[in-house]
Amino acid sequence: MHLRKRAPRGNALMLTLIAIAVLTVLVGGAIQFTNYNREATAEKLRGDRVGACADAARRHLLSRLKLFRATSELQILDTTLIDDPDPNARSKMMTGHYGVDEAQSTVVSVNAVSMGEATKQARDIANTVTDSGGTLGGKYYRVVVKCHENAGRESEVEFLFRYGL
Repeated sequence: MHLRKRAPRGNALMLTLIAIAVLTVLVGGAIQFTNYNREATAEKLRGDRVGACADAARRHLLSRLKLFRATSELQILDTTLIDDPDPNARSKMMTGHYGVDEAQSTVVSVNAVSMGEATKQARDIANTVTDSGGTLGGKYYRVVVKCHENAGRESEVEFLFRYGL
């Protein structure tokens, strides 16, 4: 009697299970990577938002110069933005440094000589106010403004500007 050799069975099933397991690990890794990427993007957007808010605080303070001039009324900026329907979750623009919850007076006059001006400059004095000690006019100010979100994020901008003739 002649014995017939059995054909191997079940190899296709084993290969299929291994391929499915490898694909599952790859898909899981892709999902995990996407989740990390999504979280990083959300943090970047929050950082950009608070940075743009600090730049808006700088622009807002400079826009108030025509109204208040560079005097004591300009010293403190404390404005709540209408950027959220909930009044408790709104951002605040203010003068001050990191870590302080209320506005501080940070508008400081800077010596014109330290900014590179000389007292012996040649200039036309017609239609100018000469209270700046003989320089070309205007005074320099250093200001620190920040934007504070209710969630705790803050962004600070320090800048110099020249005001006056």
